[in-house]
Amino acid sequence: MSLFSSTRRRLGWVAVGICIAALSGISELRRADAAATATPTSFVAIEPIRVLDTRVTDTRVTDRTGLIEMRLTEQIALPNGRIIELVPAAATAVSLNVTAVDGIDRNGFGFVTVHPCDVATPNTSNINFRTGQTVPNAVIAPLSPDGRVCFAVYGSAHLLADLNGYFIPLSDSPQGESPSSRYSDSDIDSLLDDKADADLLATLSERVDEISLDAITAERVEAIESDLGEVSESFDSLVSESAEHASTLANLSSDLATVESTLVEHAAQLERDQNTSASPHRISAPSSATMSGVVSNGSDIARRLSGLPVIVSATAGGNLVVIDCADRLCTTSTSTTISDPGGDTIGNSPSVTIGIDGNPVIAHRNLTDADLMVTACDDDACQSSTTTSIATPDVDGITPDIIIGRNGFPVIAHQSHDENNLPLVGHLRVLTCNDRACAGTETLSPIHSSAAVGNASSEIAAGFMPSISLGLDGFPVLAHQVRTHAGASVTASEVQLISCNDIACVGADERVVVLRSSAGGDVGWNPKVAMTPAGTPLVAHLDGASLLITECRDASCFARHTNTIGSNAVPRIGTLDVQLGHAGQPIVTYTTTTDDLGIGLCHPSGCSTSAVTTVIDTDNIDGISPRFTIDDIGRPIVVSSDLFGDLHIEIPWWVTQ
Repeated sequence: MSLFSSTRRRLGWVAVGICIAALSGISELRRADAAATATPTSFVAIEPIRVLDTRVTDTRVTDRTGLIEMRLTEQIALPNGRIIELVPAAATAVSLNVTAVDGIDRNGFGFVTVHPCDVATPNTSNINFRTGQTVPNAVIAPLSPDGRVCFAVYGSAHLLADLNGYFIPLSDSPQGESPSSRYSDSDIDSLLDDKADADLLATLSERVDEISLDAITAERVEAIESDLGEVSESFDSLVSESAEHASTLANLSSDLATVESTLVEHAAQLERDQNTSASPHRISAPSSATMSGVVSNGSDIARRLSGLPVIVSATAGGNLVVIDCADRLCTTSTSTTISDPGGDTIGNSPSVTIGIDGNPVIAHRNLTDADLMVTACDDDACQSSTTTSIATPDVDGITPDIIIGRNGFPVIAHQSHDENNLPLVGHLRVLTCNDRACAGTETLSPIHSSAAVGNASSEIAAGFMPSISLGLDGFPVLAHQVRTHAGASVTASEVQLISCNDIACVGADERVVVLRSSAGGDVGWNPKVAMTPAGTPLVAHLDGASLLITECRDASCFARHTNTIGSNAVPRIGTLDVQLGHAGQPIVTYTTTTDDLGIGLCHPSGCSTSAVTTVIDTDNIDGISPRFTIDDIGRPIVVSSDLFGDLHIEIPWWVTQ
């Protein structure tokens, strides 16, 4: 090869280098108006890698399991032993493709929120799903300062997350600054002129046959050739990365199209729901079944991950019975009896929920020792279980109500009495557990907090028939009745709503709102609280024979509206339950004055729009202490008992027309 042939090849590489510089300067455009208000960042695309798949451990994520937290800036060991750093420590956000798999909504709503872990879960969603759906979405998720991102689910779903890129400040990028900050429009014009000059030189060199170069010049040419060889390798790498980025962008475009289609469908369904204004009503007699094998002294019901109900009941003999239903109406079932080896009466006032492992967790009371008890089942039929007694000096565990906190462990509201001043001194207590069976070091809220008013001198007793739910902030929201005594007589009563400022309600600074009060003892019986998807409480309660629903307009219920939806409830002793249906409509069950089962249903937009009550009269006194759960197609499954202790299961069904 002649020296001039080598020179022409080197000049060609110079031209290529100039083109690379110009093209990279054009590709990294920066908005001038954004630079004054925000730190400029650069997006770095990477080969997609799966960073989360809850199906591997078969652990579904629910609003009761708490957050899934990931630190993406840590080094990760791959299965082949290679250590990689997915995201540099300076990254401010990541690009993820998140998929909710096999979603199960809660009260008609299911959504996933991705957010930095240093802030509370916002009242927004990145993915919305209904029961049975698998929904993907592309998510740009900011990171916390220490590189963490959190996933929260309202409802239940498996989560997948694929990382395909991250955002990093330009000052922290390997180049130190964006190419667009190095090249202005005039710079680019100059580079193009240089490219034209290089082409001219290449053309001229072809017309020269021989030129003798001295040794020093030849050495410099060889050095330039070596540098240009490195540039060639970098260029090949750039071409390969560009192809990978193009594939990633194509995948993102496909995912975004799917998300857009899903959102259009959801918007159309929401518009249809909102445009429906007629009152709901029952069009047929409900399906029903009777279980005479259990003499019930109080019961509760929950829906398991299988979609089938589980029923817990206190027997007349003092035991706790767990009924495993083989169908929605529980026409076929098996049962497990949990008894105390010492013969104590332990099954009183059971309350059941489903833990993050999919198994029932039950709060109940030991009448013999006057203690709260917790039974955690080892399987969804509770064929084996662990029972823990929460022993305190006071008379505890009266009418407990149980939920699962954000950490995946039980939180229980119950009433406590001073054993020397029954029943004049009552307190509302909250037990926050540190394990699934409450067998470790639990936190019991103080009895003299604002949530536990009551003392012997004023003869004010609190905590009657408590109900507990979980706010969007992960803190308990409670409803209970407070009574004022004059001797053994109740002179006044009220229903209170309490919003805790921490998970254990121990701060003594809880927000307390009186929803209704009156002289006498009729107000506030059996209050039951539920949370709407907007994070506002809804409370059903009794005032004499009137069935009331208070709809809060804000999270603390400072603004609210109370609606009377029925006037045939049993005063004082009637038991209530309230939940939201799949369309967001409040549903309430209660005992009527004829001891039948009463069902109240409001419009999805609220009870002030329309409400209707229906009495399910079967000629049996079978509406005592009704509790219910919502099945996977939106129907309430109600369990109640009759005067003989037989359990009755009803599935009422309404339509809107």
